[in-house]
Amino acid sequence: MADTEKNRDGELFSARIAELASRAERGVMSASEFLSPREVKAAEVVLAASGFRDCCGFYGGYEDAERRRLFCVPEYMLDMFDDESDGDGRLRCAVAYAAEGEISVLRAEGSGYRELGHRDFLGTILSLGIKRGMLGDIIVDEDAHGAYIFCDGKICAFLTENLVRVANDTVKTSPSALPEGFSAKRKTEPISDTLASPRADSVISSLLRVSRERAKERIVSGLVEVNYEPMTKPDEKLEEGDVISVRGSGKYRIVNIGGQTRSGRLRLSAEKYI
Repeated sequence: MADTEKNRDGELFSARIAELASRAERGVMSASEFLSPREVKAAEVVLAASGFRDCCGFYGGYEDAERRRLFCVPEYMLDMFDDESDGDGRLRCAVAYAAEGEISVLRAEGSGYRELGHRDFLGTILSLGIKRGMLGDIIVDEDAHGAYIFCDGKICAFLTENLVRVANDTVKTSPSALPEGFSAKRKTEPISDTLASPRADSVISSLLRVSRERAKERIVSGLVEVNYEPMTKPDEKLEEGDVISVRGSGKYRIVNIGGQTRSGRLRLSAEKYI
C-alpha cells in the first residue's frame, strides 16, 4: 500500500508540473509552490520529457537557493528580454521578472535573549498554520539572533503580523531587501570520528552516534536521502561533498573521508546543519 501511495503521489506531482508548463504555451505565467531539492530534480525530469524546458526555470529569491519555485513563462515574457546574449540568459531574466511579487523576503529580528536556529524559525512558522510549500529558505544570522525568510508573497502580510515570538524570544518581522554581500551559508557544527569503511551504514552510524545496526534500520526503512535522492542500500559508498538527510535526525554534509589511523580506520570529517 505504501508503494502504491508513493507512486500515486509521484504521478500527481508529475501531472501538476506538466500542467503548469502547458499553461505557458497558452500564454499564462504560472508558478509552483516552493520545491525541495529532490522535487526540483523530479520536476526537471518531467520538463525534459515534456519538452518544456525552454520556457521553465527555478528560482528561490536569490542565487543558489536550496528551496525554489518553478516558474513557467509564456513567449511574450521571454520576448521582453530579447537583448540577452543567449536563451538561458533570456529565460533567467524572464523567471526573475515573473518572481517579483511571487517571492517575498522577510527579516525576523530577535531581541538577543537567546540563540535562534533554523528549526526554531521553521517550527514556529509551521505552527501558525503555514504549509511547507509556502516557505523557501530560512537563512539564520551568524550571531543566531535573526533570520531572512523567503516566502510566497501571499503570506508576507500574515507573517509580518503574526511572527512575533520564536522559541521564547520576541521577534520583530518586516519585509526586507537583502543586504549587500548577503550570504546564504547555514550554521553548522563539526563532526569528527573514525570509520571502518565509507559504507553508508558506517558513516550514518558515526553521524548519528548510533550503532551500525540502528543505522542500517534507518536506511532500509527509507528514512535516509543522499544528495536529495532516497537511499536504501546500507553498503552504498559515500564520499566527500555528499549531503545526507536522515528523517527525524537532521541534515549533514561529508567534508572528507580519508587518512588512516594506526589501527587502519578512516578519518571522517563532516558537519551537521543547525
